[in-house]
Amino acid sequence: MSGSALPGSPPSPCPLRVNLRDEFGWSRTKIDQDILWFKGYLHNSGGADSLIRSLTKAGPGDAGHAIANLDGHFALIFQGAGWAIAGTDKIGSVPITFAKTEAGWVVDGQAKRLAQRFGLSQIDDAALLSIASAGYTVGSATLISELQALAPGEIVVFRDGFEDPWRHRYYVYSPRPLDDFTSRDDLLDVTRRVFEKMIAGLDDRTVMVPLSAGYDSRLVVSALAELGYRNVRCFSYGQPGNHEAAGGKQIAERLGYPWTFIPHRPAQQRSYFKSTECREFEDFADTLQAIPFQQDYHAVASLKQRGYAPEDAVFVNGQAGDYTSGNHIPESLFEPSDETSHDFRWRRLLDAATAKHFDLWSSLKTPENMAVVEDLLRTDLEEMDLKLDDPANDFALFEASELRNRQSKYVIAGQRTYEWLGFEWRLPLGDRDYLDYWAAAPLAHKINQRLYRDNLVAANWGGVWGEGFWPKLKVVPSWMRPLRFAAKAAHAPLGRDRWHKFERQYIAWRTDLVCNYAIAPYETVARDRRGHRNAISWHAARYLERKGYAIAGTTVERMA
Repeated sequence: MSGSALPGSPPSPCPLRVNLRDEFGWSRTKIDQDILWFKGYLHNSGGADSLIRSLTKAGPGDAGHAIANLDGHFALIFQGAGWAIAGTDKIGSVPITFAKTEAGWVVDGQAKRLAQRFGLSQIDDAALLSIASAGYTVGSATLISELQALAPGEIVVFRDGFEDPWRHRYYVYSPRPLDDFTSRDDLLDVTRRVFEKMIAGLDDRTVMVPLSAGYDSRLVVSALAELGYRNVRCFSYGQPGNHEAAGGKQIAERLGYPWTFIPHRPAQQRSYFKSTECREFEDFADTLQAIPFQQDYHAVASLKQRGYAPEDAVFVNGQAGDYTSGNHIPESLFEPSDETSHDFRWRRLLDAATAKHFDLWSSLKTPENMAVVEDLLRTDLEEMDLKLDDPANDFALFEASELRNRQSKYVIAGQRTYEWLGFEWRLPLGDRDYLDYWAAAPLAHKINQRLYRDNLVAANWGGVWGEGFWPKLKVVPSWMRPLRFAAKAAHAPLGRDRWHKFERQYIAWRTDLVCNYAIAPYETVARDRRGHRNAISWHAARYLERKGYAIAGTTVERMA
């Protein structure tokens, strides 16, 4: 962009400028002097005109309440005379970043673009460490300290005469189990309702489902079949011969849906990660809060190129399903603490969080670094007004932190792939009705996804949840199987930890299902001694290197 005027900026005295175009799902609607920028979808909505009138009528005092009542996944920016508001949905599925610049307060859906346009470059050292350790920041922080990002379920209001905007969280996902919670029938009912809402807004367009043998994508396709939606196309990807693709094909065939496979190979993925195409996508998807989610880019781009995905297709994946149903709760939080000390319970909670997510590089797990991370996590929970109360609900704080941080910033942000390639998307398993349902479920129902697993298997929608539809894990490529077996046998006397370390160092690059390790050369991974955890470790390292920083042993340092 060039020049001093920002696209879509209304005449003064609106206190907020918008650095957007009609792009990547964003659309602009104007009634009189009021302007609405909107991205996403709503259920049972009267459209943009109705939403503008609702926000205009509500005014700056009640507009947040109007946004809180919206049902769907979205981000919006409203500009009125003398005031403006920006807001996100309950899971933060669409990013919004804002900053105070020489042009006043400016908002954008692309954080990196906003920072570059106004020369914002002051690095937040704590955010830098967090991205290196986990792949994402904690709380509202971005890598650039001058930038602020909206959290899930948050609004920010700008008003003439006020130097700083007012931020407010209208929603925080914080499980509060109910004593009278019921299970099976309610789970099936709420699942039907969620998918019925989605189907009502599809206009019979083609639904594209990335299908594996797991619970979540299986639920997506079997729910569509249960409700009679036939315009569905399935696809799987990864190394040829992998068990997830085999399971996906079997499920699709049983449901009568078309299925195709897109192979991933290390050389092909390596070529993509080095390409201009990849760099341009990363610039678009860079929220400065997390590394871009790249796992299915090649597959979706291939589907578009081949014409298997029509231009008006809607991609529907199962993201958020395993999280809400309890699969991410650490084993250390399965039981309430016998200790009444808040210090002990905080330590248990923070240890669980750092062990599960903040160990991309073992060399960074020094006491000093982990103290910084733990302070970020605890402060973030306190800012959400989440405190230790009932020891039986300590797990709820972990889940609240995970949604606000890893899920929203990294996992759910995977929708940027679809947008960049020109497609719409839906997230039924992140629907507000699903959030409300799982927030009320007792811990016993969520451990190892008991309620989710047992009742979906019992319902057996589409006949794809029974015996014979759970393929066994297979190491790919096949030529690695005897080599891996021999190496594992040789390490048996040395213990499990030594074996897993060896596997990560020398074998995982070859056997990675989707070839995400190809972000770095095999020789680099094999020779490295910083203690990477998985392929995401190398994505985080490459992301920081492109910012001019390197993981140098126990620190993250500016590159020469």
